[in-house]
Amino acid sequence: MTNKNNPASAPEHTNTGDGVLEKMAAFLIKNANPSIVFHVKNDILKNITEKEKKELQDQVMREDIIQRIVACQKENGWLGNGFHGQNKNAGPYENQEVGVKYLGEKLIFRDTPVLKNAIEAFNTVKPDLFGDGDTDCNRYAAAGTDIIMASCVARAGYEDFFDISREITASLDSFRRVTEVDSVTDIVKIRKRRPERVNPEGIAYVFNEYEKWPCRYHLDILAHTKSWRSKENISMLALSFQKLLQDNGLDYFPAYCVDIGHLVGCCGAFREGMKMGVDRDGTHYVSLDLVEYMCRCGLYDLVPQLKKEVDTIYDSVDEHGVCRVAYDERALKGMGTYSGGQLEVDWRSRTRKLCDVTYRGLLILYYSGLRM
Repeated sequence: MTNKNNPASAPEHTNTGDGVLEKMAAFLIKNANPSIVFHVKNDILKNITEKEKKELQDQVMREDIIQRIVACQKENGWLGNGFHGQNKNAGPYENQEVGVKYLGEKLIFRDTPVLKNAIEAFNTVKPDLFGDGDTDCNRYAAAGTDIIMASCVARAGYEDFFDISREITASLDSFRRVTEVDSVTDIVKIRKRRPERVNPEGIAYVFNEYEKWPCRYHLDILAHTKSWRSKENISMLALSFQKLLQDNGLDYFPAYCVDIGHLVGCCGAFREGMKMGVDRDGTHYVSLDLVEYMCRCGLYDLVPQLKKEVDTIYDSVDEHGVCRVAYDERALKGMGTYSGGQLEVDWRSRTRKLCDVTYRGLLILYYSGLRM
């Protein structure tokens, strides 16, 4: 990170940031949604009182989306009429996956009944993602009900309540697989499909059954759990991302699929040649969610491309503590199955949007090792 007072002589990274975190925290405490204020005071500043927690929780519980989620909860604890995101009978937040993840990030008290009961519902409700029984969690690479469920548990902070150790191990094994093969082409069948907008060549890489490959859900699980963390596992994860981020020489992204009698896409499988952000019209837009989760896993010092993104975020913070980085808005707005980290109730005001961006920037800098 560049020292803003003397950029020419400063080291690339230090543990202090010239008051940057303090300025960001102050801006958020003054302007942000109660959920963000809680996380800043509790997770970063570590100076919140029980009285403040209760007051903030009361404010959060009155928000419209929270009330909609509470209202859609069934007697068995399940949220709404869907599992993997919205459908014709389930709204964008009134479904189990998104509802749990949203509550996990928004609520101040983890044991709030609506969230606790939703997590307990995973013990009794067994959703079928593909409609083929979907009971063999090892059959499909980067796909399956088990990893979606585990990502919900992890995001909600229930690792110590609900056993997801098998899915944590599978997440590590999936990233490790990248380091064991020369290329993903070693573990797929290549099939032609009708050309699609995201894949003009019409190429589908169909994973062999009982193979492993990492996806966004695996990273979500690791980013929000602790039991797996060791120097060896973190080093392996860094090596896996270093390999995934290498240029694979292709000028298109093949579709990554599994075969359930017909081809379906994986759950956000990471592609060889992946990018840390989006380049469009000469501007680089940071993917704040990807950068945050990688930093949460302890990868800042180990993956050069990640370090570059984080340093860009650091250099974008203005004198008022507002993060002004160019970012991929589609990956931050709202909250869904594969993206979204919006904790503000809406973005009708520019300040609320800046609060969401600045909050994610603050988390990224904090988990990269920057301190007050």
